[in-house]
Amino acid sequence: AQLRRVKTFAQYFSEWRHLKVLLGTSIAWFSLDVAFYGINLNSSIVIGAIGFAGDIHADRPSRYITRNCLGNIIINILGSVPGYWISVFTIERLGRVRIQLLGFAALTVLYLILGFAYHQILDKSSGTFIFIFSLAQLFQNFGPNVTTFVIPGEVFPTRFRSTAHGISAAMGKLGAIVAQGGFLQLKDIGGKDAWIDHLLQIFALFMLIGFVVTFWIPESKGKTLEEICDEREEYY
Repeated sequence: AQLRRVKTFAQYFSEWRHLKVLLGTSIAWFSLDVAFYGINLNSSIVIGAIGFAGDIHADRPSRYITRNCLGNIIINILGSVPGYWISVFTIERLGRVRIQLLGFAALTVLYLILGFAYHQILDKSSGTFIFIFSLAQLFQNFGPNVTTFVIPGEVFPTRFRSTAHGISAAMGKLGAIVAQGGFLQLKDIGGKDAWIDHLLQIFALFMLIGFVVTFWIPESKGKTLEEICDEREEYY
């Protein structure tokens, strides 16, 4: 029975029209998590690097920690939390794919701005950087951070759905590992936190990749699972 399940799985995904959906969900999730975990696991580093938290050597430790916490709270209140609720209230109206495309497109632009204008923005105001950074957090949750989880649970036939969703999720976690290892290894090239602007540019590239592969994924809004998936008998 196990061998037969493997055979039918391989048969189903040997067709490009099915394989491209799995590749789309997997690569999109991987691309998102490279930036999502690269940013969110290191947001305190970013807030400290841009000077919003003050000077860790000159200020009292309590002031530095308080400012860093304040920066994280601002980012979450302005970005992450509203983005999530916008997705909740619009996902059935706008559709999963449209929200994912919108999110990846916005994140590509915002990370390009933060990456290439990093020093120019910081020379004017660290608050402006925090605002744009918060806007990026909003479009993570009003975008692929919600849809990359939702879509794989809807676009595959019942027999393969849990496996395909697991493959997609595993690719996402691989992206998280790459992000954390890469961020910590690369951020200090040329000096302490000197490479953060280039990391933001790299994150923009991954957002662009996510945008492109999203076109391989069918829209599931307003459709039954039978309509979305190819449930033909020969796969069973």
